[in-house]
Amino acid sequence: MSAAQDPSAEPPTNGDSRFPDPFAPSPGDQDLPWKATAERRDLWGPVQKPLEGTVSSPASRAVGRPRRSPLVRFGAPVVVGGLAALITLAVVLGTGLGGPLLAVAAAAGVGVVALGGVGVAANLPRREQERPVLDASVAGGTRELLERILTADVTTRERLAPLRPQATSTPAAVTVLDAVGTLTTRIDALVGSERLQAQRASSSEVMMLEGIACRYVPELVDAAGETIGFLRTFEGTARQEAMANLESIDRQLDVLREEVEQIEGDIVGGVSRSLEVHAEFLRTRFADHHLDPIIDV
Repeated sequence: MSAAQDPSAEPPTNGDSRFPDPFAPSPGDQDLPWKATAERRDLWGPVQKPLEGTVSSPASRAVGRPRRSPLVRFGAPVVVGGLAALITLAVVLGTGLGGPLLAVAAAAGVGVVALGGVGVAANLPRREQERPVLDASVAGGTRELLERILTADVTTRERLAPLRPQATSTPAAVTVLDAVGTLTTRIDALVGSERLQAQRASSSEVMMLEGIACRYVPELVDAAGETIGFLRTFEGTARQEAMANLESIDRQLDVLREEVEQIEGDIVGGVSRSLEVHAEFLRTRFADHHLDPIIDV
């Protein structure tokens, strides 16, 4: 079809016209990234919903590092301080080390110290997951690949953070995000092991982990993020397709988990496999699950 016959083929306007472009596509006319055809568009459309969520300032605790619950942060110091004071009071009076005034003063002092110490400890922000440390003896080429893997895992976890609030109303989406988080944690643990750090950069285990962390998982996170966004916007047939897409992503993550488990077993058992064997394992498992994987194995 020529540009003269298809209005959508005309070059975009520069915005200088006083009249809106009559051929500009509306939001409901946009194709979804998975097999949504023009014939299906009349079965679904955008759902008009109020915006959800809370806008927080950069200094707000809502966007800071996670803290423990108020019950722990305030209740635990009071309980511990009170118990310490009672025990001190009982010890001083029971042993006859001092009179009632001295006992009360000692109890108050010990209680305040205990309350303050526990309070400081309980109100410290919870530590984020620590990045594994590479031994100084790790060879340069191997170190470069392992650092790349660790950096990719950190980036993946950062990308999960803004997706989690959007996924709270969809259990399938929460399952996918949790699966990604668990997978990155296991990869980090593997990278932190001495046996993997002793491998050459050309070893199949290091190269396969690099592929999973730096290419396969990010591509699945991209797809999950797009799908979660459409789940909040569309319903009907499009929503059903989005849910099926999430299930497919979850099963693909499960295949990657199996591959990581195999690498874990190989590292512990001292088994060495070729990169093609690892790739064939993935292809076979995808076929067993009847999946058309997003990732290019």
